[in-house]
Amino acid sequence: MKLIRICTLILAAAMLLSGCDRIRSMMGKPTSRDLERLKVEAEAQRKAERDSLARVEEAAADTVAVAAPQAAAPEKPAPKPAQSSSFAPATGLLRYSVMVGSYVKDYNVRAMKRRMEKRGEAVLIIPFKSGFTGVAVLTTDNYADARTKLREMIASGSVPSDSWIYDTAWARHK
Repeated sequence: MKLIRICTLILAAAMLLSGCDRIRSMMGKPTSRDLERLKVEAEAQRKAERDSLARVEEAAADTVAVAAPQAAAPEKPAPKPAQSSSFAPATGLLRYSVMVGSYVKDYNVRAMKRRMEKRGEAVLIIPFKSGFTGVAVLTTDNYADARTKLREMIASGSVPSDSWIYDTAWARHK
């Protein structure tokens, strides 16, 4: 009995004098010093991420500030393309258009137009200043309608997955 009491007393004294860190280190767990270091590292990483985000936002604001005067400046005329499109400038073009393709060769434009018309889509041909000619299946002033139509058509597999929404505010068309 005395031996058990002495062992218990020695074990309790060892725990009180050595603290939890000694036991944690014996068990392979991080000590209070390790935990504090991890906290400092995590805080430094969060601060670096906040600083990085602030730099990105500042760069975006600078880009907008630089782009605004450039947008107001008259646009330089685009160079003449090597092969001119036989399509006339688009009429009836609204703000957003669901583009299913853009081609340099007129026969590719006609092929995509036929393909979309076979699917029952109303097709609009949009010649661009770059020399490409776009094929659109919807033109609308409502972005949500254009996005919905694009998602439906991509999900059904009726258009290429890289189809996009063209905004006439970009002023890339003739």
